Amino acid sequence: MLSAMTEEKRLFTVNEACVYLSVSRMSLYRMIQHKEIAPVSIGGRTLFDRKDLDELIEKAKGPTGRRSPNPKASK
Repeated sequence: MLSAMTEEKRLFTVNEACVYLSVSRMSLYRMIQHKEIAPVSIGGRTLFDRKDLDELIEKAKGPTGRRSPNPKASK
């Protein structure tokens, strides 16, 4: 279901964005607070643009194409 949904939809609800990113709602809200991702507000609904979600994923990979190490773990 997710693969069919992601090929067609541009805007995701909070729950759909969480599934797409494999993160909890709390993690998604933290990303908003830290300005890592900006929600789209339409008709009083909080939505997320698929392009922004994909960009967040690419940034998380780091320059080598792999996931960036956790900066907290190295402290």
